[in-house]
Amino acid sequence: MKKVPVAEAVGQVLCHDIARIVIGEVKDTPFRRGHVIREEDIPAFLELGKEYVFVQEPDDEAALADKLHEEDVALGLYALCDNDSIYASDVREGKIEAFAAWDGMLKIDVPRLQAINSIGELTIVTKWSHTAVKKGDKLAGMRCIPLWLPKVQLEQAKAIWQNQPLLSVKPFVRKRIGLVTTGSEVARGRIQDAFRPIIEERTAPFGMKIVAHEIVIDDTDKIMTAIKAVKEADADIIFCTGGMSVDPDDLTPGAIAKSAAQVVTYGLPVLPGSMVCIAYMGDGTPLVGLPGGVLFSKPTAFDVFLPRLAADDPITKADCIALGHGGLQ
Repeated sequence: MKKVPVAEAVGQVLCHDIARIVIGEVKDTPFRRGHVIREEDIPAFLELGKEYVFVQEPDDEAALADKLHEEDVALGLYALCDNDSIYASDVREGKIEAFAAWDGMLKIDVPRLQAINSIGELTIVTKWSHTAVKKGDKLAGMRCIPLWLPKVQLEQAKAIWQNQPLLSVKPFVRKRIGLVTTGSEVARGRIQDAFRPIIEERTAPFGMKIVAHEIVIDDTDKIMTAIKAVKEADADIIFCTGGMSVDPDDLTPGAIAKSAAQVVTYGLPVLPGSMVCIAYMGDGTPLVGLPGGVLFSKPTAFDVFLPRLAADDPITKADCIALGHGGLQ
């Protein structure tokens, strides 16, 4: 390609997109790669501040045999992410973007993403993994830095990809809440349960509804019986509230441990709301103890892990430990 004055470029083929930006009004590409420049285009180029343009030369094909144009790189990078849960924008100015095909939780393979972003001038930029997204939300953008990129860089990225998409949107599938409220003061009617309306508000965006609610005194056996009852009412996720601290009469964590097949954690490096218990029953049903901090703050640890629970994305102890970086809400 060669750089020529726009007045001398009539009849020649443009090598790159030309952007137009009017702050607060428009951002588009009136001239695209491959456009054959016409006499009547010259005033528009000059208005865009383009006194020179880059056009194709006869020997470009041979000189660029081992390179890819930025648009082809963008399409190649999108292919590393492509799956049914996302859809693509058009390619503009060497960039393509990915959008959510449905509501759900954005799942990113962060180690592979970082490995690809470490290759030369390749760039895939995403939102945070494990965040809730809506249908149509922008999730990621892909591009390379130079106009022409060595083909080998994209080949290296494909080797990391290995036919496994780098990102996906996992739909929210756990929607039937079993709620167990513990506390003699609530069970005896001395005070009103404050957790239920909070939980209903926080879970509504995920399509969740309470299908069973048990209120029991601070008694391990009764809490366990209540957990069993809401499970038998076809709940596919169970929240236990109250009695989640470390006082001797806080019995909910022990009841959860006895009801669960696996306790992932009791306590999270997230503030506020750190005294969370995350466990799984034998059939994979999440069994979660929520501390009092959920009542008084937003966001809390509850809001951090709720998208993963709703999307049935298994939570590990390592996942919980990693939350300490950025866990101050």
